[in-house]
Amino acid sequence: MYILGIDVGTTGTKALVVDGSGKILSRGYASYELIIPGPGRVEQDPRHWWAAVVQSVSQACADIDSGEIAALSVSTQGASSVLVDASGEPLGNAITWMDTRSEAETRELVSLLGNDAVYRKTGWPLSSSLDLAKLRWLVRNEPELLARASKFISTLEFINQSLVGRQLIDPTNSAMRQLMSLQTLAWDDTLVAASGTRPGLLPEIEPTGAFIGYLQKSAAESLGLTGKVRVFNGAHDQYCGCVGSDAVRPGEIMLSTGTAWVLMAVATQALFPTQVISPGPHIVPGLWGALAALPSGGSAFDWYKNRFLEEDYTTIEARLGQNERNRDGLFFYPHLTGEYFPRINPNARGTLVGLGLEHGKYEVAEAVMEGVVFQLRTALDEYRMAGYAVNALKVSGGALNSPYWTRLIADNTACEVFAMANKDAACLGAAAIAGVGAGLFPDYESASLRPNRGSLLVRGSQAEQDRQSEKYERYLQGWKKLTGLYTKAPK
Repeated sequence: MYILGIDVGTTGTKALVVDGSGKILSRGYASYELIIPGPGRVEQDPRHWWAAVVQSVSQACADIDSGEIAALSVSTQGASSVLVDASGEPLGNAITWMDTRSEAETRELVSLLGNDAVYRKTGWPLSSSLDLAKLRWLVRNEPELLARASKFISTLEFINQSLVGRQLIDPTNSAMRQLMSLQTLAWDDTLVAASGTRPGLLPEIEPTGAFIGYLQKSAAESLGLTGKVRVFNGAHDQYCGCVGSDAVRPGEIMLSTGTAWVLMAVATQALFPTQVISPGPHIVPGLWGALAALPSGGSAFDWYKNRFLEEDYTTIEARLGQNERNRDGLFFYPHLTGEYFPRINPNARGTLVGLGLEHGKYEVAEAVMEGVVFQLRTALDEYRMAGYAVNALKVSGGALNSPYWTRLIADNTACEVFAMANKDAACLGAAAIAGVGAGLFPDYESASLRPNRGSLLVRGSQAEQDRQSEKYERYLQGWKKLTGLYTKAPK
């Protein structure tokens, strides 16, 4: 028996096939483009999502016996949503989670509902990225289109519709849309009313991992699978990444190191400590996740590499760490697109402090990496102060390709740090949902551990850890003095 995990992300779709022992047998990938029709607008054609699913699954199944695939589930980007008609056909492009056209509506909602009240109800502060504000924008700007619409669905429902003919969402994705109450795990009447739309416009919520049907004939034919494949309701990609990274026990935290660095803590209850930590229902029954995003993670280093180094990663890595003393007074604050953790200041900008004639381009590269890690350290401190246990960090993504960066992470986290064997954590999480649902694995702990074992990272000497702690304190003091520069938006 094989299981299939599919991850419909922001720029592409991945698929992988896993057998009963947890071994990854094959992979597939297909990309698609963002559509940017104007300032603040970021869209996608949802038809491209399904086309990429077909392409990636076909690629993953090219050299295996696809008749052995018994179950599948889907990981998806959240809060990228589209109006569809009664037959499920899109009435336009999806408005993605990166779209900010509804900023005026967001401000109105803050006045109407209160930011803290919405945060405590949904786990998210009011944002133009989420669907509450976007729906209010559609009511104001696209009333004729809205009148023709049957549903307003996000990526998971669109793919579920293509797979089994049902527009179903799960609680992890519902929470991202900022229209569901975390207390009831149902659409909230007050929030729906504030959007200005009718309740029937939203899809049905089913539990994560619920059996939602067999592949319908058209989907089976397109994917090259049998109609006996069972489909289980999927989840948001960061929650799937949490499971795929084996972060399924309280006190464990997933760290996904991509363009942004994303943290997801695991706890036994939802806490609402600060609006930059967003709680939500975990895939594992009875547990909660708590998400925090550091937008300038991998993007900060890529910006510096592409603008100033123009060398490949292997060449750069070989030159790092050769003159650590030169970097002792060099600090980089990676707020290239604004500060969003631990406080929100969109006017903030990246800042390099302490530059001298002794510094070369590789010392600056090290400072950029260290600055991102210090932001991670700040986030972990915020989790601890909020009452979340921080026992183990499960790391996946691009930072693992750099031994220098992973050593910095290990030296700054004050907990065990594991490098996960496979980087496709969200796809593995989707496969785990299918595997548990089909009875291939007894629970999520078994499903996530088998295909993605982590190796414990070795820390530097105690002296090096102490040096990092002392420099981190100077880093925090430095930013307190610098924030006054960024009280107004740059011209």
